[in-house]
Amino acid sequence: MASKKKIARVKAKKRAGSKAKVAKRLKPKAVPKRSSPRKAELPISVQPPARVELPAREPVRISVQNIRGETAIGDLLVAFPRTREVLVRNGLRLEAEDAGDIYMTLDAFSAMNGLKMETLVHDIVDIAKESPLQQPVPQVAAAPAV
Repeated sequence: MASKKKIARVKAKKRAGSKAKVAKRLKPKAVPKRSSPRKAELPISVQPPARVELPAREPVRISVQNIRGETAIGDLLVAFPRTREVLVRNGLRLEAEDAGDIYMTLDAFSAMNGLKMETLVHDIVDIAKESPLQQPVPQVAAAPAV
């Protein structure tokens, strides 16, 4: 006589009909390691990165004769502080949020403010030619009265 388990399996197969069989889970197989011959390793020499030195630039010396459209506003203000009056009068803003204005050239500044570059340079040169006002030096010791 057939065992109860066997009969249950046969009945289950008949009920399932043409259903696909459930695949069994396979255990993961260990991947075999490749045994490759070791290549001869060359010693790697590590060198510190080479420093690239930039060519030394001489500071730009601005004189009254070489004030042009290519002159940077910051350089101009350092060489001739009185030119600030002309630039502020023509629209230069020296607040913190506009600090980039000092890197502009006179060409760019005149174009941004709708000025003629030639007249701006002429005004700046006129102010730069004037000698700064000399403050009277106070006398520390008074001359003895005779």
